Amino acid sequence: MSKNLGKHLSLAGTATVGPKGQVVIPYEVRHEMAIEPGDKLVVLYIPDKKSVGFIPEACLQGVINKMGDNLDSLSQLPATNN
Repeated sequence: MSKNLGKHLSLAGTATVGPKGQVVIPYEVRHEMAIEPGDKLVVLYIPDKKSVGFIPEACLQGVINKMGDNLDSLSQLPATNN
C-alpha cells in the first residue's frame, strides 16, 4: 500500500486536484481508514509545512469524548489549597 517514511509517516500515493478543488483519496488509504462515501472528514492545514491532513470526523469525536471524560474525572478530584 504505502512506502514507510518513518515512525509516523508513509507515502500513500498521489492525488490530482480537479477543477472544483476536489481531491480523490487513493483507494488503499480509504480502505485502510474505512472511509466510505458520505463520511465526513475534518481537514487540517499546517501552514508552516504547507500540508493538509484529513481525520475522519468519527475518530476526532472519539478523541473529544475521551477528553471530556478526563475533564469529568478531574472535576471530581478534591480541591487543593496552594
